[in-house]
Amino acid sequence: MASNIFAKSSKEKAIFKDERVLYPEFVPERLPHRDAETDNLVFALKPLTEGKKPQNSLVLGKSGTGKTAVVKYVLKELEEFSDRAKYLYLNCFEFNTRHGILTEISNFLGEPTPRRGIATDEAYTKLLSALKRTSFTPIVVLDEVDQLMSGGEASKLFYDLLRVVEFEKARFGLVLISNDFSFSSKLDSRVKSSLAHQTVLFEPYSPPQLKDILKERAQYAFVEGALEKETINVAAGHAAKLGGDARIAIECLLRAGRLAERENTSQVLPEHLQRVFAEVDATGLEKYISFLSEHEKALLSIIPSNAETSSGELFKAYSKKSDKPLTERSFRSMLSKLESLNLIRAQFTEKGERGRTRKVSLLVP
Repeated sequence: MASNIFAKSSKEKAIFKDERVLYPEFVPERLPHRDAETDNLVFALKPLTEGKKPQNSLVLGKSGTGKTAVVKYVLKELEEFSDRAKYLYLNCFEFNTRHGILTEISNFLGEPTPRRGIATDEAYTKLLSALKRTSFTPIVVLDEVDQLMSGGEASKLFYDLLRVVEFEKARFGLVLISNDFSFSSKLDSRVKSSLAHQTVLFEPYSPPQLKDILKERAQYAFVEGALEKETINVAAGHAAKLGGDARIAIECLLRAGRLAERENTSQVLPEHLQRVFAEVDATGLEKYISFLSEHEKALLSIIPSNAETSSGELFKAYSKKSDKPLTERSFRSMLSKLESLNLIRAQFTEKGERGRTRKVSLLVP
């Protein structure tokens, strides 16, 4: 009788102790180098534990700087500490309309609300009705919240949710997570005033900090001795080149470990990492590029690879190529967005003829 194909694929040499520690959704019990950011969020939410109103928070930082992990960690701790608050996490890549988010909140509050076949105003009425019966304060986390900006969805949605507090006298908390450092400036002035938020800024991880994070994850993810001593340094160095993105480094370790397992080797070597870098980088690239505007995609396409160009030269080149005029302010905003997504590096240089300029280089294939 032939042996089972899965039995034949069983590994002789164990690499992983628990690979789930390297999954994107994993929230560690300890978050190295993010104590100040954690404290800021705790301070904003602590009033809930005393039956008071929380402060809304806008969490800003480039991809892979620990924003989502810290927010989830703090809210998990809050739920364990007090039954006065529960949180709903929504990623706006998936829930990118006012209607979709209102229906999800209604369902979270115990009011069955279909996503289709119901008007947005009716979904909002159901949300208000459910909120009056709710014994806890909901904290709604909107990750990648800049995805709501197209079509004015963000301001309309926030106006709905902030009205709950102002007119219905109900408690409600918002935690907004974004890569776009200019996000709040794009909001309607009334919304910005009512939001009354604190901003929690996440700086990119430095190479030594990335090494600390990877060492800690590796300790729980891999069996002892499964990582060749230089592997952590190579993964951290690659992530540092891409703007300090810890998520990329962790994903590279996971895929390199699986590759080593497949080849039945006893260790994850730097060469395993080198072989998965392009695949991991391309996966992240596909995610973000699919949500860029046509202007942003066009700009990205003309940035030279393996060379730096000034922002002024890039603006001239883009203006010649595009049949739609673009203001310098819009151009600068586009550059900032591409940089926040770790697609480009755009560093300020000394003042030139027309003031400060930026040297722009591509970070992706």
